[in-house]
Amino acid sequence: MALITLPSLFIFAQATLAPIDPASFEMPPMTSGADVRPMARSVKEHRLHGSPTPAPSPQVRISIINATSVPSIGLTMTSTNLSVTYPDFPQGIWTADAPLKTPLIHFLVHGRDGSIVADRPLVFQPVSSVFLLLTGDLSTSGPPDQPPQLGLPLAPGAKPWPPNLQFHIYPSVTGTNEGCCYRVFNGMPSKLLILKTPAEPDKPSRQLALLAPGNSALFIHQPSNLEWEAEIEGQTYAVAIEQEGEHRNCLIPFFLKDGEPEFIRVFEDSP
Repeated sequence: MALITLPSLFIFAQATLAPIDPASFEMPPMTSGADVRPMARSVKEHRLHGSPTPAPSPQVRISIINATSVPSIGLTMTSTNLSVTYPDFPQGIWTADAPLKTPLIHFLVHGRDGSIVADRPLVFQPVSSVFLLLTGDLSTSGPPDQPPQLGLPLAPGAKPWPPNLQFHIYPSVTGTNEGCCYRVFNGMPSKLLILKTPAEPDKPSRQLALLAPGNSALFIHQPSNLEWEAEIEGQTYAVAIEQEGEHRNCLIPFFLKDGEPEFIRVFEDSP
């Protein structure tokens, strides 16, 4: 697969109105986890100030996958101190850039003719690693927030919708010895996806998931290597995962390339 490298805590203790013998004064109990130290000892007032806990520096790792059903899009990412543009971002390609230093990222998507397809600000967890999956076919015959559904053409005389494009965010967590997580996503406009196990001499094929456009299925505790089958409009496509003993989770989006079903495997990188 191609890869583009691309309040402070404040604790206040007020003395009672009755006189207090300083020799018998006892500190009030501390809040668990707080770094608390006495700043003054007074018969009239006892005040405690906690040291502020520094917020973690933003480290936002975003893998952006173009699983749209159009040959290419243009993508621009901007933040407080960053501006990155991919003028030609083909379908079936994903990015894996260095961590970003701010959780607010502005995404601007262009069509091949330069027109603005989507203008979307997204806020991520300050310390996170995620997949950002882009799907859709840029058509204007239905709602833009989900891939075109089966048998739902534009009604005669209806006004066009905004270009069809979706942003899907999934957490990225590396696999463990307990098994891997695989998410299969149907980004194909107007096509049903049936995921199943291959038939064996002593075991018939078993259906694992039935996915309408825009739906996904998450499989947990899976082996590093497996074989599935995807049935789309009567045609069967082999879906294999081979990791040579590694334990990495994987996102498997389906889309249309030149009108035909296509899928890619996007494995998670170690944080």
